[in-house]
Amino acid sequence: MKFILVRHAETTANAGTVILGREEEGVLSQRGKRQAKALARRFKRERISKAYCSPSNRARQTCEMILDGRNCNVVYSEELREIDMGDLVGLSHEEVKENYPETFRDIYSHPENKIPKGESISDVQKRVMPLIERIAQEPGDPAILVVGHNVVNRVIISSLIGIPLNKIKNIKQKNAAITVIDLKPGFAQLYTLDNSLHSIK
Repeated sequence: MKFILVRHAETTANAGTVILGREEEGVLSQRGKRQAKALARRFKRERISKAYCSPSNRARQTCEMILDGRNCNVVYSEELREIDMGDLVGLSHEEVKENYPETFRDIYSHPENKIPKGESISDVQKRVMPLIERIAQEPGDPAILVVGHNVVNRVIISSLIGIPLNKIKNIKQKNAAITVIDLKPGFAQLYTLDNSLHSIK
């Protein structure tokens, strides 16, 4: 299986360095819409047989623009939602550094630690990886598109290729980033970890 993992395109919150998380929907910025259109052009010749997408608006917008004009079944999966950022939702990165100076460091270095009133990295792994394991069972040799988020995508990549959860900060997932993995039950081989579309202005 060709497993194509995409982070949603840039949102207005991303542009303003404001934290969204699991429940906040967000909307694509004008730059994000250009990124999503570029993704559609990039995948124009790709025979995507099925898509899985986070129900969050920012992911749905990205997925719909990628698949515009295609007859492709899309499954909206709660498991693909972003990590619940709890008390950090709505804060800027600067406010987090000021008011929660140890939180980001701790959740990455200690993946079992929960964000205040939110989730842990381990929580994300527990909810998303059973879905990915089911996707790996898809019959034939399909190309499957999965549209998710920053942290959830890092968890998927690290879990599939054997990187410890306390190292996922080393995996960069910019907006509109593309990762391609050869995925089979019990087997995953990384082909592409690609952030080139982030340069679109």
